This record gives sequence, C-alpha cells and structure tokens, in this order.
Amino acid sequence: MSTAAPKIIKYFGRTTDFRGKPLWEILGHLKNFGVGRIVTRSAFERYPEPCYYRILQVEALPNSEDPLEARKVKVMVEKVHRGIKNPVPVQILGTSYKADYRLIPKHEEAEYCREVAQRAEKIFPRFIDVPPLLREYLKDETGQENPQMPLVLNKWGRHKTYRLAEEGEQPNVHVSMGLGTPANPKLYPAKERAIE
Repeated sequence: MSTAAPKIIKYFGRTTDFRGKPLWEILGHLKNFGVGRIVTRSAFERYPEPCYYRILQVEALPNSEDPLEARKVKVMVEKVHRGIKNPVPVQILGTSYKADYRLIPKHEEAEYCREVAQRAEKIFPRFIDVPPLLREYLKDETGQENPQMPLVLNKWGRHKTYRLAEEGEQPNVHVSMGLGTPANPKLYPAKERAIE
C-alpha cells in the first residue's frame, strides 16, 4: 500500500491586497442601487480617520465584449477622505471594477462616519542638508562649511496638512540626510570614513 504525496498548490500571477467586491456587485443588489448608502475601500483602512463614499447617483454603462469593461459602473459619490469632505461630488468609473469595496451596514454608518479632530499641520524647514558626497563637493567649491538646499513640497491636492515654515518660524518636522536605520548594522562601520 503506497501513500500518495500531498498535493502541492502553486499560485501564478500578480498578487493583490484587495479585499471585498466590485462596486457594481454591491450596488446591483441594493434597493434604488444603493443611493444614500455608504461604501468604503479596504485600501482606505490604513488611515485612522474615516474614509468613505456616500452614493449619490448610479448609471449603468453600455454592454461591452471586454470582461473588464463589463464590470464597471459610473457612480457619483460624496467623497470623505481622512475625515475631510470633498466640496464637490466625485465620479467613480475607472476603479469601480476592483474587488476592493465594502458596504457599511446601516446600523454602523453613524459610528463609521463620526467627526474626528483635524490632523495637526506639519511644518517643514525651508532648507535641508545636502547628501554627504555632494556636501563634500560643495565644501571644496564654495568654501561653505554646511551647504544646504531649499526643500520643495508637492503643491497639488485640495487638503494639505503640511507646509514650509515661514521666515523665522520654527518647524515641527525634522528632516535629516542619512541612511536611517540599516537592516543589518554589521555591514556599516560605527564611524563614517572620511571622503577623500
């Protein structure tokens, strides 16, 4: 009597972090296609503030031979991201096919959509240190002991919670140039070798 080897299952292809259902699958099973209900994405669960969509209008798309297009639906929503409500409705179309949406039950909506305190504003310094090799080069070229470069922040987005410090203002975020904490400290000597 021989014993069969255990069956080994191998998965191929790209993995995903999505946990949920496509938006059309959720809304198609709700009364009035879920208008007034609240959905969220598992991608938003990394934030401590509430992130959700309140459904305002649902529109079906024409039939398509492409299976990816057949799973899409056009939805107008009221978007709340990290506790900040978007002033104008947003249309969801390109991401509606992703199996990442979750319906919030009616009895949990009030708790899920709670008001939260605003995030503290991060104030970054106007200038930061240059990388070590460039610092050594600039010391030789300009004679400055500690050359610095201006910090540039992303200017896009509606709800910025960060900015550059004004002239004479003390920043509350420290930006340093370095390697950070190495994965294996044995590979890096305790003292930096001088660049010749």
